[in-house]
Amino acid sequence: MTSKLGALVGMAVTDVLQVHDYVQLLFEKDISLNIYNALRLCHGDDLRALTGATLLRVEEKQDTLIFYFSNGKRLDIHLCDAAYSGPEALELNFPGQPTVVWN
Repeated sequence: MTSKLGALVGMAVTDVLQVHDYVQLLFEKDISLNIYNALRLCHGDDLRALTGATLLRVEEKQDTLIFYFSNGKRLDIHLCDAAYSGPEALELNFPGQPTVVWN
């Protein structure tokens, strides 16, 4: 995978926060992923169920990012035009590195 999202594979989610109108996934090593677009958690409806789960794989499709976790949960982040609520879809923050933005 050429995307920066591949760097998250193998990392555990340490917390999931609902911040105003977006979701923040916190990973090990103080890495955060802010999700501004529409999303769907498959096999459950409480995003906090991702806490403690390890990210196993990320699939990047034309209109969807699919995250597979060790607890059997799958998170779909929609990238089609209708899924946007602002100028960017995602924001990935690694300490000491520039922020990566999907728009």
